Amino acid sequence: MNATPPGTVTTQAIEWHQRLKQGEMDAATRARFRAWMRSPDHVKELAHICLIDASLGGIKREGRALPKNVIDFGSFAPMARPRTAPSAPHRARLKSKVAAAASVLLAVAVGSLAALLSGDSVIVTREGSWDKRLLNDGTVVYAGPRTKLRLHFDERTRAVELLRGEALFEVARQPGRPFVVSTNAGRVQALGSAFAAAEAGDQVVVTVMKGKVAVTGHHGAQPMVPLGANQQVVLSSRRVGDPVTVNAERELKWVRNWYEYDGEQVGEIIAELNQRHGTQIVVDDPQVMPLRMSSLAFRPSRPEEFVAQINRWYADYPHKAGRRRDAVLHLQRS
Repeated sequence: MNATPPGTVTTQAIEWHQRLKQGEMDAATRARFRAWMRSPDHVKELAHICLIDASLGGIKREGRALPKNVIDFGSFAPMARPRTAPSAPHRARLKSKVAAAASVLLAVAVGSLAALLSGDSVIVTREGSWDKRLLNDGTVVYAGPRTKLRLHFDERTRAVELLRGEALFEVARQPGRPFVVSTNAGRVQALGSAFAAAEAGDQVVVTVMKGKVAVTGHHGAQPMVPLGANQQVVLSSRRVGDPVTVNAERELKWVRNWYEYDGEQVGEIIAELNQRHGTQIVVDDPQVMPLRMSSLAFRPSRPEEFVAQINRWYADYPHKAGRRRDAVLHLQRS
């Protein structure tokens, strides 16, 4: 959809609000939106829609509390029609009260709208939670557990801060508008590629799935390090490490919230899952830990799937000691 939304001003405001939230805005559509916003009536109606969305929980879903200076329109709605018309002074006071409240609501909503227009947003995930977002430039972001990203997009740059955790970026190619991810150890720049950045203590691991990126440390002592597909590098406060060859698809399965066994030990998978979850997998039979798995898959966000599969598989495993157990793993919820 690239044309200005048809219909009444309210309908148009709802359409624009949804586009802003969902990232359905290319350069031409943003230009039409700015033209539409030249009307004060349009600004007021969009601000009203922003307020309704916030009241319904939009702001809370992003992990932020509803602003204290937001006043619910419902508090000014009459519960029943009065039997007698209010006096002129009463009407004047009521009109003044509603106007004051509307000005506060408009200021709050326009402030939120300004953040949307500038492209500023925050992505936050909890323990055991994954998120996938389509950004307004066409880039897809996969955020792993315990991750926080701050994004600032404008007409010239696309800037992302990795404040904690891990994320995979499938970057939409836009020559002349670089995509830059900043971390506590350095920067990664790409025009069109798929790469991940993950915190590992005081280091950051950068893995490239496709395309090319340029990695730069904060220390400034080393030149820019180029990375290609299936290469990985570790950044620290002291230096950018030497690139090494990896299987990027396998390395980044965790971030995509999908995992397929490929000869890994059960103990290795359990350690990774417990690191990302508040729910812990408890081992009831240590004999299962060194065994290697293949041809099974599960979503890391659903550790119960992994536990059920291992228990079913181990029940039929040919035990040398002749012991058989119906369950060797169980979940312990915190």
